[in-house]
Formats: sequence, C-alpha cells, structure tokens
Amino acid sequence: MISQNKRILIALVFGFFSSPLVYAAPQYANDETRELIEAMLEAHGGLERWEAAPSIRFDNIMYNTYAQKENFAWWVVHEVIDQKTRQAWQDWPMDDARIGYDGEKVWSTNWSKGNPPPHMVHFFYYFLNLPWLTQDDGVLLSEATRFAWPGFDEELIRIEMRYEEAAAIGKSNKDFYILYLDPNSKRLVGYQYANGYQPLLEVMNMPEGKDVFGPLWRLITRFEEVDGLLFPTAWRTMPGPDERIVGNHVILNVDVSTPFEYENVEQPADAIVFDGPLMTN
Repeated sequence: MISQNKRILIALVFGFFSSPLVYAAPQYANDETRELIEAMLEAHGGLERWEAAPSIRFDNIMYNTYAQKENFAWWVVHEVIDQKTRQAWQDWPMDDARIGYDGEKVWSTNWSKGNPPPHMVHFFYYFLNLPWLTQDDGVLLSEATRFAWPGFDEELIRIEMRYEEAAAIGKSNKDFYILYLDPNSKRLVGYQYANGYQPLLEVMNMPEGKDVFGPLWRLITRFEEVDGLLFPTAWRTMPGPDERIVGNHVILNVDVSTPFEYENVEQPADAIVFDGPLMTN
C-alpha cells in the first residue's frame, strides 16, 4: 500500500497536482458492501465532485459540556483543508489561536486547549466529510449488518470502517468509525467513532490496556447541500445511541470552491512545533 506521503511525493515529481490525487480503492468485505457505499456516495453528491474541490472550508462551533469554570466552553474555529495534500490551517478567533499543518509538521500559536494540535488538524474534517473519506487509501469496510437505532422507524444499515495503518494526522490504525445508513435514501445518518492517537490518550488519562478513546455515538440532525454535495452540518454526541447528550455541534459557511491559501500554513516566528508522533500505529 502506498502511504499518503508517498502519494504526495509521486504527485510532486510527476506534476499530478493539476488534478486531484487518485487514491487506491478501499477494501470491501463483499460486493454488497461496495454497492451500499457507492450508493451512499451518490446520495451525498458523488465522489468526483467532492475530489474536484480545491479546498474544504467551514466554521465549526461546539459547546464543550466538560469545560471547567475558568475555561471558555465554546469552541469556535475556521478550518481550511487542501483537498490534494490535506494541508490545513485553522483560526480560533475566541482563543486568539492558530494551528497549521504544512504537510510535514504541525505548529500552533497561543494554543491552550488540552487536545494535541495534531489531533485537531483533521478531526472535524473527518466528521464533515465522512461519506467520501470511505474512499481513502487503506480503508477497510466490513460486511453490512442491520441495527435498530432508537427513534428510527426502520433498522439502519451498519458498516464498520477501519484502517490498515494510521489514517491521517492525529489518528492511528486503531481508529475506527461505524457508519449507519438510512436503508431508503442511503444517506449517512449517524455513526460511532473511536480514536487511538497515543498523545490524545495520554491527555485523556486513559486506563492502562485501553487503546482507544470511545467509541462515542453521533446522530446527524441537519444536512446542507453545497455545490451539489450533501454535507452533515449538525449533530449531537452521546455515550450511547439513546442516552444523554454530551456535545452539540454546528457547521456553518461550508465552501468548496475557494483555492487553498498555502501561505497560511507557513510557520510563524512565534509558533510552537509539535514535538511528538503525528500518527501512531
């Protein structure tokens, strides 16, 4: 399997960046899984249109129910991710903080939250783009089963999404998602997610022997169509499929047409560069 860094190097050498990177096909458990995932992609606007976007940018708002009294509970961030290289930059206006990823290193300025900056680089990018990220290199998609999610009239289609190796910056090969598709529309309507990124686990003080944080459950409560692509733009996080809500999230101002500003990932003089593994296996 060709890693993402190797794909980027090959693209640079041969000048392939005039068009989106072509990823190796994911591994499907069987033909039914392939057909269901392809139907989900079409229900969300198709893969080709998504790959053709020069960047994905959005405003991300989250209320942190676990914030201490001395901390600001609202997480507000403007995120921009290059679709070809997955370089990224973030502006946190309420914290006067920034994060950047130039394809090799992650840096931050004035970062005060507990989560390691590499963990934040693609964290919410995955949640906004999860239907299409099933097509990334190294993705393993299980056979489909059915699950009776409380509140839905029909059983949902359930497919596990795992990885051969660390999927992206701030992730690990222990990360996984469990996708829940509407049986009629084939839209992604909910999912579970777990993260095994070691620097995050250390921050979370996970008990010995537990190698992932989660899984937590997400119910998508709003979709928004942008240039023919259907994005999940609001969801709530729960410890179980029908339990108390521990997080509310809203995505605003999704833009898939503006070119990426590469100057924004250049490391500022006052930046702190993350000293640790960017990905873990």
